[in-house]
Amino acid sequence: MKQTSWNLSKLKRQAINNQDFDEYILIQSGILENEHLKVLDIGCSNGYKTTMLFDKYSNIELIVGIDIDEKAINEAIDKFEGNKRYKFKLKNIDELDDTNKYDIIYLSYVLQHLRNPKETIKKLKNKLSDRGIIIIKVPDDSFKICYPDEENLLQQILKLYEKEIMPKRNITKYTDRYIGKKVLNYLETSGYKDIQLYYSISDTINKSKEEKIKFFERSIAFRRANEKDNITLEVKNTMDNLLNKVKEKFEDENFFYTMAVLYYIATK
Repeated sequence: MKQTSWNLSKLKRQAINNQDFDEYILIQSGILENEHLKVLDIGCSNGYKTTMLFDKYSNIELIVGIDIDEKAINEAIDKFEGNKRYKFKLKNIDELDDTNKYDIIYLSYVLQHLRNPKETIKKLKNKLSDRGIIIIKVPDDSFKICYPDEENLLQQILKLYEKEIMPKRNITKYTDRYIGKKVLNYLETSGYKDIQLYYSISDTINKSKEEKIKFFERSIAFRRANEKDNITLEVKNTMDNLLNKVKEKFEDENFFYTMAVLYYIATK
């Protein structure tokens, strides 16, 4: 198994920022009306977001988290040692068997990194209980809008990231930043039912300058390549230049930026 490591502090901030809407989706699914629930959190990292979302519901009796990040999983195992409600495992999706069934299968920002996401969705259907649901949370860069953007800076950033940075890193070489619009088709062709789609919209309206800069940092600036291996100095400098120009726009009170995160709920 290839070991992969994400920025755990970034994942923690992401979980905190998304918590309210994540919980809203879980409630909207209706699954919490049932007792003796079993959860599978795919891409659980160190368990921080897993506990934030599921821990307070007493009718969830088992929470299994899997990830391919050995450092993160070991951290989760150590933290929950002796807690029989939680099981964390160093495992990828292909290593799951069909004997264990889950009432909630949860994938948060995971599907876009997989080599064959459509096949994965099809396989996960066999791991749902009869009453089970799958919740898939994904980005889609085509929902990002900047205005005004006369130099088309945003699209330059996205294209440079996709062409010169993502393919050079094992952690992102299969990443599809436009997967959001495709998941509906994946679910339908895999035979899922009762498909629901929700959008979490974020924008710069009524935000202070400080809030806008924080928004820029978490939604666009992660594409900086300064500390990434196998990236040429020319690409690093070009990306920095483009990002700095966009950052200046975020400081302009007349500038508008919006993005969306897509959430899918479906049953088998």
